[in-house]
Amino acid sequence: MFALIMIGSFGLATLALPILETSLSDSLAFFTLGGIEVLIGLIAMSLMRNPSKNALSFMKFMPHLVLLIHFPASLLLLWISSVRHDGVSAFSINYIFIYWMFLLLFAVVSRLTYFAYQRRFQKALD
Repeated sequence: MFALIMIGSFGLATLALPILETSLSDSLAFFTLGGIEVLIGLIAMSLMRNPSKNALSFMKFMPHLVLLIHFPASLLLLWISSVRHDGVSAFSINYIFIYWMFLLLFAVVSRLTYFAYQRRFQKALD
């Protein structure tokens, strides 16, 4: 399960690549692969029964990873796209907001899942 959650977080990086393009048809493979990987990570987090210590620590760190790596990287890719195409295309602006929604969803689900498992372990210790 830990590996599936990591695949989901790597899917966020793959999902960011279409920001560089000007249309979805140019980068449909990245969108499809990244979306599937993120979906796998979200499903793995929701189906976990007894998470390992590594999975719990990764779920605790995931919101920080999103804020420190994925969000600034998406802004950098948007800037590269604007320089490459002499301005920001409407597709890039629309896509980046959708991408930020994926980031927010993944961070919130990982944080809520972490808190749920943390409460379960506290009850088991009491």
